[in-house]
Amino acid sequence: MYKNLNATVLGVSGRQSELIELAMTYGFSGLDIDIIDLVKRTQRSEFEKAARYLLSAKMKVSGFETPIDLDTDDESFAKSLAQLSTTIEVAGKAGAKAGFLRLPAATDRLPFHEYFDVLRKRVDSIAEIFAKNKVMLGLYFSVAVENRDNRQFKFIQDVEGFLAFFKACTNTSVGLVIDTFNWAVGGGTFEQLATIPGYRVAALRLADTETLPSAADASLKMRLLAGTSGVIDNVRFVSILSKAGYEGPITAFGHASNFGGMTRDSIVAKSQDSLDHVLAGAGLPTFTRRPDMIVESTSPLVLEDIGLEA
Repeated sequence: MYKNLNATVLGVSGRQSELIELAMTYGFSGLDIDIIDLVKRTQRSEFEKAARYLLSAKMKVSGFETPIDLDTDDESFAKSLAQLSTTIEVAGKAGAKAGFLRLPAATDRLPFHEYFDVLRKRVDSIAEIFAKNKVMLGLYFSVAVENRDNRQFKFIQDVEGFLAFFKACTNTSVGLVIDTFNWAVGGGTFEQLATIPGYRVAALRLADTETLPSAADASLKMRLLAGTSGVIDNVRFVSILSKAGYEGPITAFGHASNFGGMTRDSIVAKSQDSLDHVLAGAGLPTFTRRPDMIVESTSPLVLEDIGLEA
């Protein structure tokens, strides 16, 4: 496994080059990217120029949010699907491991069983595009109340439904994003986790919480960095997936609201410490990196210092 940075979820913003610089400074080997931004850059010039910092840094592109809404009408979905090919082609050129896609927690469209079949077909059609570009489609679900929108019909809100949907998908490019907060709140067991082959896991997201909420009360703001309280046994998650052969990204997924008043560097450094703690606890190799290990100076860190071309 390797340490991966998702700046957006942590509330860290910046230009592509700045985020790459932060990731490299604090010992991350990969990062999640804004695929829409990269596509727009590519359309304005060419891919090599648009992705020059990624290519120069040799940073692993672990994933991106897939820009398509599963809970839309048929006509809108068809239009989005037609536009998706260009996006995933760019992702493939960037060497992206996976595109992430959240399954709706609820809907106004159809009851569970009818909606299940509609979405399974949609996911398989999306996965065909991913397969052509050698990118995995990583499905995830959310237990958070913010993602239910007070809709009429419940859909995927727990691990049982999540795994059932995954097993129903026919395209082998479909994988799972294992999120430890959603898994714990969503009633998942370590026995269920151990049945998932490592190569079918698209990403591993780690989070903790002060107290484990019920599914009815779970909120995004309850997500803390792994190791904050130890309520969620993130070390065991990592150990099980390591034994299953998972070698992909491991990402700190605390909510941005819990980092108020902190600088970008402090947030990223704290996230690195959280991941290092879990990896060490699972007996896996890790290394903590700091700015002073790169540049023996008090001057600002510049791209050339970490091997990037300006």
